[in-house]
Amino acid sequence: MPIKGNKGEWSEFYAFIKILTDGKVFNADKNLEILKDNFYLVLKIIRQEASGVKSYDISKGDGKILVYGEKGEKIVSVDLDKIKSKVIDIFGEMKSSAGTTFGITMAEDVMGELHCSQIKASSREKVDLTIVLHDKKSPEFPELGFSIKSMLGAPSTLLNASGATNFVYKVIEKKSEKKEGAAPDKNFKVREAAVQVYGDGGKLEFLGMDSEVFRRNLRRIDSYFPEIIAEVVKHYYSSGRSKLPDLVDCIMADKEFVGKIDFTKEDLVLKIKRFLSAIALGMTPGEDWDGYTETHGGYIIVKENGEIACYHLYNRDKFEDYLFNNVKLDTPSTTRHKFGTPYKEKDEKRVRYNLQIRFLR
Repeated sequence: MPIKGNKGEWSEFYAFIKILTDGKVFNADKNLEILKDNFYLVLKIIRQEASGVKSYDISKGDGKILVYGEKGEKIVSVDLDKIKSKVIDIFGEMKSSAGTTFGITMAEDVMGELHCSQIKASSREKVDLTIVLHDKKSPEFPELGFSIKSMLGAPSTLLNASGATNFVYKVIEKKSEKKEGAAPDKNFKVREAAVQVYGDGGKLEFLGMDSEVFRRNLRRIDSYFPEIIAEVVKHYYSSGRSKLPDLVDCIMADKEFVGKIDFTKEDLVLKIKRFLSAIALGMTPGEDWDGYTETHGGYIIVKENGEIACYHLYNRDKFEDYLFNNVKLDTPSTTRHKFGTPYKEKDEKRVRYNLQIRFLR
């Protein structure tokens, strides 16, 4: 049966063979531009396959890919140039395919030669690709896990929506500007209806989060960070803005809130960048986070022109700049995640709003 996948899934396999045959990964600046003189040499790539872990060793530099099984047994030796000659054609077919899911015959041939059984990592895995790099700054050769994102196809999410990403607010209405008992117009989308929830001149007061685990994770970034993200979410639904630099400006305009947390704009941006990189490098809303990213090497991005850009943790500042300027808040399904509609609890009018973060492209 032919192997099929979407552009994001095929991009994972493409990144694997591209990095393997290039023998290096290039760092990128904050604008995703490749830094040609700034790269790491690749010694080995490790993939989780359906049949177990396989490693692809190119450390000898003799033009061979040595494939090893889970117990260290040698499976096959493959001429590197034989695979390299097919990489560009595989990318071209992947990029030009119009279907939601599709097969790539040449890629399947390569999979057979490399004894690969799947094109992407399991969704249960926290990393998509594990690479052993030669780093001149360190005498060690650690196995570092990387996440892979593709700029082909629909923009992917950085933070997926769930019940755990709901923020709860108390609705404080200004009754002179809103008729008692009025409800949001059901014909409005949730963001368009947000101001109707509390009326012009009213406001929302952050009460808490549906997930205590996510709240604890956010507090590891800063004790005030649940309140900060709650403000980001509130302004997203009420201001019509979605990019983080714009939402930060909205928050800074609220002198009462800024005075309470005693943050400068630079403080606020720094904390949000730390949050974005924590999410990118393994922190999830549903699992307790220890604050560390020791087993994670960074992010690999498949660009629209076929280049592979790498943000290694050694270049964390550039990575965080890239994330801050290249993601936006997005509105997920209100019915699936149960938010956007006012409700009564403890004689208070309340509303939930959900946090989802998506790449711009």
